[in-house]
Amino acid sequence: MKNLLKSKPLIITIIIFVLIFLGLIIAWQSALYTLNHMSFKDVTPTQMAVAMREDEFWSSNRFNTLVFDGKVISINTDSSQTILNFATSDSYGVSCKVNSSSSKFEVGKTYKFAVEAYQAERQPKGVLLHNCLNI
Repeated sequence: MKNLLKSKPLIITIIIFVLIFLGLIIAWQSALYTLNHMSFKDVTPTQMAVAMREDEFWSSNRFNTLVFDGKVISINTDSSQTILNFATSDSYGVSCKVNSSSSKFEVGKTYKFAVEAYQAERQPKGVLLHNCLNI
């Protein structure tokens, strides 16, 4: 046994296997934590804007799929995507990037959306939501 422990390649191999095993356990535990904390959350555009302004957006919504009704105040479209801006009663705004430009949105109408909160992006005066799904 003493001879085996004096062999550096064997010790290095054992240490590598132990580190890989511990890494897999940590990855598995973090995946379970994330899955157990994911949920749907009904919010309003104003609540999202206030949360971003107060730096609480990710701490309160990180693992959530946000579901909200938004009244469109403006639409910006290019060849591959549409960005919708929603009405809020806060100084910060909420914009939603829709990947498909084929959907017909109209200014002044209210639509229901779902979006993953972790993909949100801070803007100078608001929040930009990516991959919004019109439901």
